[in-house]
Amino acid sequence: MIRGTIAFVLCLVLMQSVVARAGETSNGAPQSNVSALQQGLIGTQKAFQAAQERGDADYIKNAVADDFLSIETTGSSSGKREFVRDIHPPEHAEPSPIFYDFGVVQLDDGCAVVTYKAVFPDSQLEKYQHVSDTWVKQAGQWKLKFQQSTLNLWSAHDLD
Repeated sequence: MIRGTIAFVLCLVLMQSVVARAGETSNGAPQSNVSALQQGLIGTQKAFQAAQERGDADYIKNAVADDFLSIETTGSSSGKREFVRDIHPPEHAEPSPIFYDFGVVQLDDGCAVVTYKAVFPDSQLEKYQHVSDTWVKQAGQWKLKFQQSTLNLWSAHDLD
């Protein structure tokens, strides 16, 4: 029994080592289909979304470029002042939005578009959206310069 357990554990360790090696390049570095810049921007995007959810207006104000422009699902637009003004801590617990399927289109070293899909559980007509956020590097910090939300065509008719 003990020999069988030891053999089993050794097999697990060996398998883990083989799986870890399969995810490395010839120089031992981890392989990834996503560059470090893309990973960093996705992390920046998620931190921004978390700040919006908790109502951290100071974080949002610092993360948004002064000449920011937002195009909403209705087609209306707003600038930084209106965008930040609408950020406030939630008064009661609400279902959190779901963000997924992140992608990054790098335009150059200091500019990229982060795309993702969003589900807003409490919204009826604007429940499912595609969002594109353009980030620019200003004074060494990523700033949100432009945001456009596009309503999924079928979601306007999704009446749970």
